[in-house]
Amino acid sequence: MNKIVITLTSIALLSVIAMITQIPGQLASAQTEQPTPFVVQNTTKSMQDPLPGHEMHQIVIAAPPRDDGKIYSGIASFTASQPVEVVMLHPYNVGTNTTETGEPLNAPFGEGKVAISLMKQFTDAPVSAGSFVFAGNALAFHNIEGKPFVITYTIDGDISSLTQ
Repeated sequence: MNKIVITLTSIALLSVIAMITQIPGQLASAQTEQPTPFVVQNTTKSMQDPLPGHEMHQIVIAAPPRDDGKIYSGIASFTASQPVEVVMLHPYNVGTNTTETGEPLNAPFGEGKVAISLMKQFTDAPVSAGSFVFAGNALAFHNIEGKPFVITYTIDGDISSLTQ
């Protein structure tokens, strides 16, 4: 009788241990969504910037704005016929206290605002070209002088869910 009780207890204990060791793996796989590859190569002509207050500028939207809680990240390279700035958009929480700290560069967008990362290091070279690492809800090339331009770009990146 004791052997049966010990055997059944051992089997039950091993079953519990097996279940406990599987739970973290199941939770991790349920919470970890694999990124979706985003690989683009294109040559295109600029258009009028649709962002309010930027109508006199020219823009090429290389990775369109996302509103699904996911972001683009990766590496981009380009060459353009006119000097361009690289623009990345991020959702902007206007609710933070800006009286003491000021606000980052931002603009109205849809129902709210977007914060704008503006990289100007590509505007001073004899040829507007470069490569950079990026992350954001949108990626664009922008000419503040309003000069139309042609751009060839390659993006090798991912679309990922936010962890927070």
